[in-house]
Amino acid sequence: MILQRLSQVGFRGKLLGLVGLGIFALALTAAMTTAWVTSNRTRALLVAQGLQITGTLADQSLLALLYRSEENALRPLRAMLGFPDVRQAGILDPQGKPLFVLGGDEETEFVPPDSELLLKPELVRETADEWLFVAPVYSGDLAAAGDEGAELFNPNALSQGRELLGYAGVWMSKRALRALQTHIFWGNISIGCTFALGLLLVMNLGIKRMIRPLYRLSRIMEEAKQEGAHVYAQVRGPKEIMHMAEAFNLMMSSLEERDRRLRNHREQLRTEVAIRTRELVEARDAALTANRHKSEFLANMSHELRTPLQAIIGYADLAREDLELEGRDASVADLNRIVHNARRLLAQINNILDLAKVEAGRMELNLQPVRLHLVVEEALETVRPLMLQQGNRLESRLEGETQEVRIDREKLLQCLLNLLSNAGKFTQNGQVTLVGRLDPALLKIDVIDTGIGISAEQQELIFEEFRQADGSLTRKFEGTGLGLAITRRFCKLMGGDVALVSAPGSGSTFSLRIPLPIAEPAAVFPAGKRDERQEALPFSGAGTDF
Repeated sequence: MILQRLSQVGFRGKLLGLVGLGIFALALTAAMTTAWVTSNRTRALLVAQGLQITGTLADQSLLALLYRSEENALRPLRAMLGFPDVRQAGILDPQGKPLFVLGGDEETEFVPPDSELLLKPELVRETADEWLFVAPVYSGDLAAAGDEGAELFNPNALSQGRELLGYAGVWMSKRALRALQTHIFWGNISIGCTFALGLLLVMNLGIKRMIRPLYRLSRIMEEAKQEGAHVYAQVRGPKEIMHMAEAFNLMMSSLEERDRRLRNHREQLRTEVAIRTRELVEARDAALTANRHKSEFLANMSHELRTPLQAIIGYADLAREDLELEGRDASVADLNRIVHNARRLLAQINNILDLAKVEAGRMELNLQPVRLHLVVEEALETVRPLMLQQGNRLESRLEGETQEVRIDREKLLQCLLNLLSNAGKFTQNGQVTLVGRLDPALLKIDVIDTGIGISAEQQELIFEEFRQADGSLTRKFEGTGLGLAITRRFCKLMGGDVALVSAPGSGSTFSLRIPLPIAEPAAVFPAGKRDERQEALPFSGAGTDF
């Protein structure tokens, strides 16, 4: 509605609105900038004043701390409260406990835990309404301390054998600073808005005179549009308007010639479009064929890709067992890293090969009766180390009329591992919950986390192959970006799908839905040839992320 109304506003109104908006924005920016600069300068002056007041109080508190004399303490404290904006002043012992305090409505903590590190007056605490200044008081020659307390705050005092007697603390209010900021801001706003309003009125009159010839040309163009005739404009007015009128007249004179040429080229264009369409279809078919050949090649290369890695893992396991018997722990740790990373690489290769088999139509379902709670328990135990590493709580709940379902156990387990590992990886010090419900007509599993969440723009992107929510080279979370893509492919292969509900900062809920019963698939492998993939490897948490 607002956009429609804005589109109906004329050129003059839009120009005035744009200029007015710029002027008012400039006035607001100037007011905020001036208030900010003035606030910073005033704050620096007030902080310097607070440091000086605190130093003076520390200088005058020496006798009060030496003799624990209330009379010697109250005199400088009353003097400090006479300064503007000083709300409370106090003298404290070396442990930071108040000895003598004046001002304020209630007892205030003056010194933070690290106050013993202070060697001179410092601003140690700042709240929205107040500053706390603290200065140390050291024992020493009273005559040497007469030079405005300079010796008392010498950083070399401790090395000269002086003893820390206590602290002097001053709370100063920011009320004056806030009042000055408000006064300057609203004063600048008032002046800027008044100036902007006057300037806008003057510009309104000038713009009205400038665009009058443009309105005349606009009426002529509207007449040509309504009547469909070759109407010519009068070439007069400002230079720019004259150029527009000449261009309009030239356009009208060339319309007939253009129509004639369009008619002549119509058939030629139709022929060219047909040729280009045929070429595009051929290129598309070639690309699809190449992609199919790629998928078939990867599906056929499963044994050749896995065998070297399996050999590395096997020989590394044997070497690790021998080294463990010999007690060579350092070498065992190195071999553990080799085995761990080899298994990660093998898991990633398995993901790529699974995806290639699905694309090539060579992935089959191995349907068998499965106890759902056993699959869930295996998935939970596999990802539990990752959850503990991230500081997450892992919970589960199963509901439904029955707990047995005819399904492909390995693919269901892989889907659960992918969803749970994603939830654990992108959640820190939170909670991951698996909620499952098995009914005769539907298997429903939700994985709910309290992690970082996913924006609406990224929620479809993360289900694409080799895509992640953060695809930059400096991303925080590693992985190939295949986990969710394979999960969705497996679910669709079983007749279901995966849905996502999430928002940044509010966690995510991945919902797996598989209608039951699952249709018995036709054999898609050549006779006598089965999937050569070895049994599931121990879960490493890598390669199954967004």
